[in-house]
Amino acid sequence: MGLLPDRSSLTALAYQLGPGRYYQPAYRFIAADVGIERGSFLDVGTGPGWVAIHAASGRPDVDAVGIDTSPAMLNFANANRQGRLNVTFREMDAANIVFPERTFEVAVAVQAAHHWKEPAPIFAEVHRVLVEGGKFYVYEADPASDVPSDWVARKGPWPPDSFIKKQWAKFGMDDARWAALKSVAEASPFGPEIEEERHGFYRRLVCVK
Repeated sequence: MGLLPDRSSLTALAYQLGPGRYYQPAYRFIAADVGIERGSFLDVGTGPGWVAIHAASGRPDVDAVGIDTSPAMLNFANANRQGRLNVTFREMDAANIVFPERTFEVAVAVQAAHHWKEPAPIFAEVHRVLVEGGKFYVYEADPASDVPSDWVARKGPWPPDSFIKKQWAKFGMDDARWAALKSVAEASPFGPEIEEERHGFYRRLVCVK
């Protein structure tokens, strides 16, 4: 039995080969939209690391850090960064970020919030490590959204829109959970002026310190 991969490793592999591949355009659009040109960037729940990698790519003045609690995901993230010196990945709980206050200019959480059992401490921690005026972008796919063709990289017909939307419904947030997350954000140190926006097939919260 010890020779079999554990479930977390299989989950990480499935994500690396699936969404980690076909969401590449989405990751690039997100990295471009947050618009960091210099300073420190934090990717909360980085998974295979692509948002952090794209945020730092071609920007030598950006120091990107991705954190995750999954060693298996971080193994893929470190492989994906291909030796980039301005990208690092750390095993870390987002409710206990071991960086000093006012470390980061921008933070993002892309398809991570639906995993948070207690989001309030995470909002508080990200607020703590952002500089004054820093922004925290929280992205979750909207199950009711269409799938913009340029946001997904396909091999032939795969993955079809029906499959993608089924995954959003299974692993994402419905309207009630999204509203609850926004309420937590509004009650956090970021609140109460939290902006809700759309970006591609995502809905996002923009939290400004």
